[in-house]
Amino acid sequence: MINPLRNSLARPIIVRHKPSRVFGYISVVDHYGEETSHLDSELDGMEAIRQSIFHIVNTERFMYPIYDDSWGIELEQFVGNTYNFFRVKIEQVFQDAIYQDDRIRNVKLIRTENPQPNVAFAEFEIETIYGRMREGFETIL
Repeated sequence: MINPLRNSLARPIIVRHKPSRVFGYISVVDHYGEETSHLDSELDGMEAIRQSIFHIVNTERFMYPIYDDSWGIELEQFVGNTYNFFRVKIEQVFQDAIYQDDRIRNVKLIRTENPQPNVAFAEFEIETIYGRMREGFETIL
């Protein structure tokens, strides 16, 4: 008897990326000064990755049960710590967070700053399947 799985394993496996389309948001400030967000359009490519990074960096990991344990970033560990602790750990923390997106190939820390006594800033160069970009963010120390 011929094993049907044997023949299927001999065929090459082709892996294709699905489109990375996400919905874009636009913020509108009404005449009372209140800001609201509305769906604006579909984003793809670099803009979709930029939005993904924004959401990852603005979601504390393990905080919200709606997300699994791989989503978000662990910035809470920096609260109450020194800038030197931030400077040493931030590259690994950021990489752990955004490598969950399979469109990201490489991440490199460009610079860190301590603009105020309890605030730290980090800027990264991110290589994606679509090209390179720079992103930065602040966190409370």
